[in-house]
Amino acid sequence: MPLQRLAGPVHYLPGVTNAGVIIGEGNQAILIDTGSGDRSGRAILRALDEAGLRPSAIMSTHGHGDHTGGHAWIVERTGARVYAPGLDAVVLEQPAWGTICLFMGAEPPPELAVPRYAPRPCRVDVLVEEGVYREAGVTIQAVPLHGHTGSHTGYLVEGVLFTGDAVEGRREMEAPKLSYLHSVTCQLATLEYLRTFPCERYLLAHDEPTAEIGGLLERNLAHIHNVIELLLGELAAGPQPAADLLAAVCRHYGLAPRHLRDYALLHSTLHSYLGHLLTTGQARYELADGKLLWTVA
Repeated sequence: MPLQRLAGPVHYLPGVTNAGVIIGEGNQAILIDTGSGDRSGRAILRALDEAGLRPSAIMSTHGHGDHTGGHAWIVERTGARVYAPGLDAVVLEQPAWGTICLFMGAEPPPELAVPRYAPRPCRVDVLVEEGVYREAGVTIQAVPLHGHTGSHTGYLVEGVLFTGDAVEGRREMEAPKLSYLHSVTCQLATLEYLRTFPCERYLLAHDEPTAEIGGLLERNLAHIHNVIELLLGELAAGPQPAADLLAAVCRHYGLAPRHLRDYALLHSTLHSYLGHLLTTGQARYELADGKLLWTVA
């Protein structure tokens, strides 16, 4: 898996989840995300070793296991420093919180404790906030891209923006689905912000590098607004529990969750949409006969 150059010292390792590699002083490398599990961590270290590099730091876009799963393996063998944005840092150090949140705050069943949702714990050395960081002689700008998670962050290096999961790529957009979002409100703001963000190239987590994401931004925005319109149409029929609304969304998009973990992601995302409709004054809730019901405002 050879390094692919993007610009100057900025490279990446292609994979199911792309990993950024920035070459710094003294043959040090700064990683951006590490893929899923120890296997990914091993593959990344092997590629760095073949290039004569050693990781000095890992910059995390967010805490999901398909982006941070290789962290622990790499840190244990190299002592690399780990950077992570606030809310996601909690999940990195205590992965149980990710599955607890998926199970509505209750003790999660073992089915949810899979690497994607609960990677091996890893210490965090630097809590990332918006601003500029220096690591191995390289200047890295942390760019808040909240929405997919509560503190999701992108990184700008030498004109290349690593977007993490802030924007869904072409392959992800091919099949209609209800993609996980922590906050629909923040996600809409992030996509609008990226319309005018000054950048020469983009590396999405699950797509090839590109110099232009305008079309993808429009498709991402359109999909979110389509889900909103679908929900408003359902709510117009009268007060309904969230379970009925989720069933309507699944029917519309042809979704058939077969595992609790799939349903849990859909359930959480539906509530992100309902929260957005509530805070923007488009929907309201009521309590009746021990049920929480949603309807148009």
